[in-house]
Amino acid sequence: MPLDTGDEARRALVSLEMMLSGDYITPTLHGERYFNKPPLYNWLIIGSYRLFGNYSSFALRFPMLVSLVLLGVTMFTFVRKYSSPTVAWAATLMTLTNGRVLLYDSMLGLIEITFSLATYTAMMLVYYYDRKRNYWLLYLTTYALTAIAFLLKGLPPLAFQALTLLGWFIYTRRFKLLFHPAHFVGIGVFLLITGSYYLAYFSRNAIPFQDVAGVLLTESTKRTGLAFGWGPTLLHLLTFPFEFIYHFAPYTLLLVLFIRRGVWTILTKNPFIVFNTLTFSLTVLIYWSSPQAYGRYLIGLVPLFFTVLAYLYHKHSSPADRGRWWVERVWLILTIVLAIGAWTAVFYPTTRVLPAAFWKTAFLSGLLAGLAWLMSRPSANRLGLLIAVLVVVRLGFNWLVLPGRATKRQFYQDSATQAALLTLGRPLYGYKTTVGDGPATDVSSFHITATRGEILRRTSKKIPGALYIGDSLTLARERYRPVGKLVLFDRHPASIVQFE
Repeated sequence: MPLDTGDEARRALVSLEMMLSGDYITPTLHGERYFNKPPLYNWLIIGSYRLFGNYSSFALRFPMLVSLVLLGVTMFTFVRKYSSPTVAWAATLMTLTNGRVLLYDSMLGLIEITFSLATYTAMMLVYYYDRKRNYWLLYLTTYALTAIAFLLKGLPPLAFQALTLLGWFIYTRRFKLLFHPAHFVGIGVFLLITGSYYLAYFSRNAIPFQDVAGVLLTESTKRTGLAFGWGPTLLHLLTFPFEFIYHFAPYTLLLVLFIRRGVWTILTKNPFIVFNTLTFSLTVLIYWSSPQAYGRYLIGLVPLFFTVLAYLYHKHSSPADRGRWWVERVWLILTIVLAIGAWTAVFYPTTRVLPAAFWKTAFLSGLLAGLAWLMSRPSANRLGLLIAVLVVVRLGFNWLVLPGRATKRQFYQDSATQAALLTLGRPLYGYKTTVGDGPATDVSSFHITATRGEILRRTSKKIPGALYIGDSLTLARERYRPVGKLVLFDRHPASIVQFE
């Protein structure tokens, strides 16, 4: 699958530029310093590029795939230890196969899943070492992981760490543990790890500290109520629960399991479940109060949420419970709709021409129909059947949806590659704001940079003998000789020119 046209392209381009420049301390975008994200995920991508010996999409996504597997293993290990194998399997598979992860984030080389692995593991280690009363390892390991998460994405993991520790130790009435000597040593570990990087950064780049800190702070607050004001924030407070249910459906419909008398008493029967409930309830407030919080930002928190749902489903509900009965009927109807709706692929113009489209559709529809029949039968674990439905949906997604996306992405890759080949051996620049003014052009910039083996820089200067990428806006009233054409995302025509 070719490179996506969104944020994935930016991760790929920044990493590639670090390799081409030989400067692994200073991230750049079009040769200009890029402060928005610390460099750790770029280093992982670079390591993957070197491992596979190319700049392929698979190499780009490999760190995410490894992180996704490790997230599943980590989650299963902790939940099994403090609950049961059944709850562990259910919670882990819900995390890996919900709509958001299964059909989007598991296919893109973005930071969030690796970031989620670091933050979720840190949260679990708070509980693990607290149970063992080993506060030195608790603070040392969790602050080390917080530092790793900081070098992935900036300030948010500090808030996660603070809320996790505060919430748990206040709830357990052991507030004094926050002043344990190990806590201050843990903070020192965080400062040592992050400070070592920034010491190296500022020793190489003579720029004010506030320039870098200001961008990190802006990146962490630009989607919050501080930036959007009261109106959008109040609206988001109302719509966020529905957005959350949508992004991580269909399992989130089990929220109805919380609607019962004595639910808190049920949760408190297992301290681990209380920890997950409390930690999720506190950390989710960060995004609940942020009007522009994307669904992928919540991936690190849904393991906590699904652990609680899986516990309630398998340990404290039955198929006869009214709320669960209705949710499972919704799942059944959804499965029937999918089994029937799959046949639209035989008639839809972009899918009916795919190889073996009819037989693939028949196979998928048959599997879904079989699962619907099993759901209609008495069963104590329709959740497991729903997980199987989601796996079949992903199979159908691979067969019937991804080929169309691949064709679209390949178009932009081919256009950029042809432009790069046309300009080999000559200096090439992006003219003014034609490229790099937003993430939309990053996919073209990446393919041009990878093909030429040179960073595509931006400039408004006219250099004799150089070629430029411009569009109708930046080339207006300019005198130039056209050399070639390319198409930027999204169907944005551009030209390769030489100024007269």
